[in-house]
Amino acid sequence: MMGGSSHVGGSPQMELTEISKTCHNLWEQNKDHQGRFVNELGELQRVQIMITQLENQGGRPDQVHAAKTSMAQMQKKATGLYEELSARRRDIVEKLIEGTLKAKHMQDRLIGEKLLNWKEAQKLSQIGMPFDEREQFLDELQMEFEFLADQNWQLNMFACWMSDLLRRAPQLNDGLAQATVERLNAISQDLNQLLFMLVSQSFIVSVQPEPVLKTQHKFVTEVRLLIGDKLGIRQQLMNTNVAVKIIAEDDARSMIIDGTKEIRSVKSVGTISNEFEKLTMDERGHLSAKFNNSKLTRIAHRKPPPKGASDMKCAANMQAATDQKYALLFYITPFHMGNLSKASGARMDEQFDVWTLSLPIMVTVHGSQDCDAQVAILWHRAFASVTRSANMADVVAVSWDSLAVMLRNKFQLFTGARRPLSDSDLAYLSEKIMIPNCADQKPITFHRFAKQAMREELGFSFWEWFFSIMQLIKQKLLKFWDEGWCIGFISKHDAAQQMMLCQHPSFLLRFSDTLTGAVSIGFVCEEPDGQKIPFHLAPLCIKDLDQLSLASRIASCPQLNNIKYMYPNIEKDDMLRYFESEERGRNANPDSPGGYIQSEIVMVAKTNGNFRRPSNAPSMFGADSPSPLSIQSKLDWSPGEIHHNNMMDMTDELGQMLTVSSMDNMSGDVETLLGPAFKNQMNHFQPHDMSHQHNLQFVDMSHQGMMGQMHNSHNNHINHNSHNQFYPQ
Repeated sequence: MMGGSSHVGGSPQMELTEISKTCHNLWEQNKDHQGRFVNELGELQRVQIMITQLENQGGRPDQVHAAKTSMAQMQKKATGLYEELSARRRDIVEKLIEGTLKAKHMQDRLIGEKLLNWKEAQKLSQIGMPFDEREQFLDELQMEFEFLADQNWQLNMFACWMSDLLRRAPQLNDGLAQATVERLNAISQDLNQLLFMLVSQSFIVSVQPEPVLKTQHKFVTEVRLLIGDKLGIRQQLMNTNVAVKIIAEDDARSMIIDGTKEIRSVKSVGTISNEFEKLTMDERGHLSAKFNNSKLTRIAHRKPPPKGASDMKCAANMQAATDQKYALLFYITPFHMGNLSKASGARMDEQFDVWTLSLPIMVTVHGSQDCDAQVAILWHRAFASVTRSANMADVVAVSWDSLAVMLRNKFQLFTGARRPLSDSDLAYLSEKIMIPNCADQKPITFHRFAKQAMREELGFSFWEWFFSIMQLIKQKLLKFWDEGWCIGFISKHDAAQQMMLCQHPSFLLRFSDTLTGAVSIGFVCEEPDGQKIPFHLAPLCIKDLDQLSLASRIASCPQLNNIKYMYPNIEKDDMLRYFESEERGRNANPDSPGGYIQSEIVMVAKTNGNFRRPSNAPSMFGADSPSPLSIQSKLDWSPGEIHHNNMMDMTDELGQMLTVSSMDNMSGDVETLLGPAFKNQMNHFQPHDMSHQHNLQFVDMSHQGMMGQMHNSHNNHINHNSHNQFYPQ
């Protein structure tokens, strides 16, 4: 279990509960002993007055002697009672100190270990690591937060009660009462600081936003106050908003390191719509604020350094947009809690800020930035610390084993595939990123993983290649991948060897390692003399498969007509029957060119450096030449391309127009924006009888009458409790 047992029946909880019970008993004993001691002092005072009167009035000596003897006995009794009272005072102070230390130890473990472990697991879940019991663990953490809040409150209550009791007691010249009051005040201040930390740390991001946010897109996130409804917080925060703003990750880190930084001094670097939400309590006792309709409408990226900049320090500090990290800052300011002070010696009704930060996030304004943004945040989620502390350095290199775990989990999370990366898949991937024929492999750096070309002759990194394959699977090949119809991660040489060993003529689907996001069809042709020759068709990318699906291309490819099996031993017709019903459902017209039979697609195959065309596969361009209209190079021509004219797609054009028009900055009249139809509707609108309307306004806490009622209620509460706010109502 992630954080260990969290229920109240555990040993530390029982110990702290027993300490609180003992403090309650000691408080009752102190109150009883002090009451008896005060009564004894009253009796002594009465006898003293009587002796004085007898002596002044010339009373009989035997009466005076008897009175003095009685007073001596009473003094002895009162002295013994005072010694017992002093011992009870020492006992409760020592027990309160013990309870404070026990609460501090439990709180340190709760925040610094259990909550930190939960946050670490939450971070890793954003790259696909399993975290199915997230809510259960969080509920257990809330139980501990609420338990510690209760125990802290009780210990603080007894400390304040004792302090008040000592101030009202007869003050003796021994200074014991004053010294005890000072110790009790110090205990109360320590408990206040612990409670402040407990409440502050209980404010967490229970649902993290997506690691990469896109401008003009909604994001979903949730914050939760694990202290729950303890200490009357829910009533205090009834009309309080939780606000969110986006800040630079550098500022977020400085907020953690410098805990005294004011919320208002942290600069926002973007604009968020619907940036306020209310804290609400659900039926499970969760006090949370859910941001479901917020949108990042603008981000102020720092501009990259100009080309040829002479100031290298300035250039180093200025990052590209896809290298800049941000964080969402959630805050409740001011946080109203009448019994909690921020620092020792502060007023008990002081207001303070409660805030929390999301994990670092990236922001993109265009889809072309997604690949770079994804890898930067992926590396952070997998290997960076969840704390942001000053002594935590960025991880720049990791072992292949660690990287393989990250890739396996990210692959399933991103694609949604049921079939995970196998050991053979990962072995193939390791060959692409590790230095070949090197026994002493060094750790893999982020630069090697995400920036450096996968091979010298290629223009893309390992991550660009792998990311584009994940996109291809997610958008076009998910069924092929899950069913094992696409082998995928296998070299051209190994694919040829495997196919030539097959009992039946077979074809195989593999990912290209010279193009990003492309799948190639490999097959073996048997010559009349029995010789088997491997062929590999030019790779197909997502744009190609947008025009005609892979199943359609396989069904209509003349080179595959006589090949009935997919590697390793899957009947091609079984695969095509699945897609046939899907395609026909998509195409209402059975004669559409998207069907299997109607498409006459010429697919060009290539062998090891030489093109070879089977005799029954004519080419409209002659020999083995690729189409001159292809957007790919000759060697990388995608077969069966359907070419459109060069007109811009309407959706892209509309998106560009909306981007240029900057509708977010529109400040005109709303009725004018909605047009004449809106005005016509308003002319015919008949309002309902407002006399039967319910008043749905929120109670305005700033209203003078309401404030007056609250003030009177507060005064009555103070008078009733003898000016000590820790006394219960």
